[in-house]
Amino acid sequence: MAIMEEYKSVWLKAGVIYALNLAQAGLKPVEVGLGERDFYVDVESQSTITLEEAKKFAKYNKFSYELKDGEVVYNGIKIKVNGGEPAPVEPQYFEILNVSVHHPTPELQYVRIRGVGFEKEEQLKDYLNWLEKVSEYDHRVIGERLDLFSFPDEAAPGVVLFHPNGQTIRKELIRYMEEINNSMGYKEVYTSHVYRSILWKISGHYDHYKDKMLLFNVEDEELGIKPMNCPAHILIYKSKTRSYRDLPIRFSEFGHVYRWEKKGELYGLLRVRGFTQDDGHIFLRDDQLKDELKMLIRKTLDVLATFGFKGDDVRINLSTRPDDSIGTDEQWDKATEALVTALKELNVSYVVKEKEGAFYGPKIDFDIRDSLSRWWQLSTIQVDFNLPERFKLEYVDKDGSKKRPVMVHRAIYGSIDRFMAIILEHFRGKLPTWISPIQVRVLPITEDVDEYANQILFKLREKNFRADIDTGEETLSKRIKRAYDEGIPYIVIVGKKEMEKGEITVRARGNVEVRNVKLDSFLSALMEEIKNRDLSQNSTISKLK
Repeated sequence: MAIMEEYKSVWLKAGVIYALNLAQAGLKPVEVGLGERDFYVDVESQSTITLEEAKKFAKYNKFSYELKDGEVVYNGIKIKVNGGEPAPVEPQYFEILNVSVHHPTPELQYVRIRGVGFEKEEQLKDYLNWLEKVSEYDHRVIGERLDLFSFPDEAAPGVVLFHPNGQTIRKELIRYMEEINNSMGYKEVYTSHVYRSILWKISGHYDHYKDKMLLFNVEDEELGIKPMNCPAHILIYKSKTRSYRDLPIRFSEFGHVYRWEKKGELYGLLRVRGFTQDDGHIFLRDDQLKDELKMLIRKTLDVLATFGFKGDDVRINLSTRPDDSIGTDEQWDKATEALVTALKELNVSYVVKEKEGAFYGPKIDFDIRDSLSRWWQLSTIQVDFNLPERFKLEYVDKDGSKKRPVMVHRAIYGSIDRFMAIILEHFRGKLPTWISPIQVRVLPITEDVDEYANQILFKLREKNFRADIDTGEETLSKRIKRAYDEGIPYIVIVGKKEMEKGEITVRARGNVEVRNVKLDSFLSALMEEIKNRDLSQNSTISKLK
């Protein structure tokens, strides 16, 4: 948005003023710079600074300083400035947005304070209104607001840390995919992250993917961190003799892979350097291929529908042989024909994307359209005659002869990290109950009912619901708003009347409130909603009324 670029030099000037305010107060600011939507000031400090403390310095003061060689010089103080030239204006209206801590060296601790500053109060109000709207659909802002994940400076760029709430979402996604995999007969495996380069040379990744691989030498041997799981799954297949009766063999893995994307291409969870795939590889006979593909297509559509993506909101692409590829024309034609036949027999429409297949085989990709009408590529199914050939895979056929199996690569979420980003934006942070980090929050109206509220909390947790309690000193309305802002699906309110009757009041999204509810009724309805992985709260609320 224009609001970003237009004001960046103003924010930089505001950051300089803010840093000098800190310096005058005896703190030690060392650097001022620009983020994507704000300025930052790094303060060398052995102790943290709270957001409330940081806001005390957010005021306008006029300073006469010198800008020399990328540094602000003021009364013997030097502060590095990154991001260009501060604007020749006097921003007087400030807002501090966030405080975090990072370590540029083992000895130093920096407190990073982020904020904005504007010349006019109306500009600040417009920005804060815009930021509130952005926070509804930008997964990076949602992730920060809901405390899901972070990208600390000490970690490598594009490497994410999932906080407890974010890990809960990941676990629910994985748990659901485990059910899907079990229904198709997959066996889960675990494979290591590091392999000798010979493995990647056999697979072809060394020649076709080397620019995105992390390679290093130890004890005179070159090793590589895996960008894919497929070669490791092939090694498991090769670990013993396989019979035609064993096929299809289906391996699944929630495998963490590393692809060293260019720094400028990194973007939150949508483009990271280390991520987890819901990966799967099937080894099968030619005559089993069509039915396997049909099952995979059906299951993929079922999974996408669970998250509300179906009908015209799902688009299927058939990607054919790229110029940079391996294998014979015969192998590619055979693989492509199998995909086309499966799609046609399921009566599924698709679009052909010429020369966009993987280097080892053609593929089907599934695109989905989110609530903001944006299209995202998610699931993929790839038919591969080439890696079985390169690794000399075999199975013993009925007549005792040795045959090559076909290999199918598939990932239904694609990347769990990327899928999480997409659903966070699609649902604007208001996730369905089954996948929400906190499903129920208990709010006692007064301290007199705290004991009763804690009894409710205990019973919720006893039934394995993810629940917490907010007994803060703020008003009930403020605590309700906080729960809504944090995307919590259900709020259980208890006061003296509820305690006397042994009941609860339930609030759901959309300001829906149901009074005089028996706890057992709520638990039963909620359990059913979560079990069914419902997208809405309609069934639960209708049962309580």
